[in-house]
Amino acid sequence: MTKDEALIILKNTSPLKITVSGDIGAGKSTFAKKLAEILEIPRIYMGQFMREEAAKRKMTFDELRKLLEKDPSLDHQLDELQSERSLYIQRGIFEGRTSWHFVQDPTIKVYLSVDSNIATERIWRDRDDKRDKYGTIEALRTANEERKRSDISRYQKYYGIDVYNTTNYDVVIDTTNLDVDEVFEKTIVKIAQKLK
Repeated sequence: MTKDEALIILKNTSPLKITVSGDIGAGKSTFAKKLAEILEIPRIYMGQFMREEAAKRKMTFDELRKLLEKDPSLDHQLDELQSERSLYIQRGIFEGRTSWHFVQDPTIKVYLSVDSNIATERIWRDRDDKRDKYGTIEALRTANEERKRSDISRYQKYYGIDVYNTTNYDVVIDTTNLDVDEVFEKTIVKIAQKLK
């Protein structure tokens, strides 16, 4: 199946609720943004909810993550937002580590994986003013490892789920050795094949 054939299938499928989850630095946001734009459907982005919450509280993203470890009600509130939006959106891309679990009746659950060293290099290279600043690539690597441990611990404690367990997903793509265009094409073809 070609990329164009896959897009035709995706454009003609309704409802179409695609959840995009995966490893830190795997390309989730890049993929989700591009797909939402091409399909002309909304992208519901958990990371944006969290960054908005951090800004409201005048905190860094890492400070908010630490608060989430201590205050389960905030995590529940953010996850509930995602669940509520999925009730009235029939065609959309839902991006976040817990999206596969909270989106109501997801059509396809996608997981993008990546080698952690490659992920750190990507994030370091692509960092901008929207992300927290780290003085060295090693500091960023440590922060990513802490973030992953925090995710595993919080979601296991709060919901009894492992967001990094790939058996929870319909489509799993390893992005380690793929460029952005290859990730996009390979993923949409796999999604379309599942929908067929």
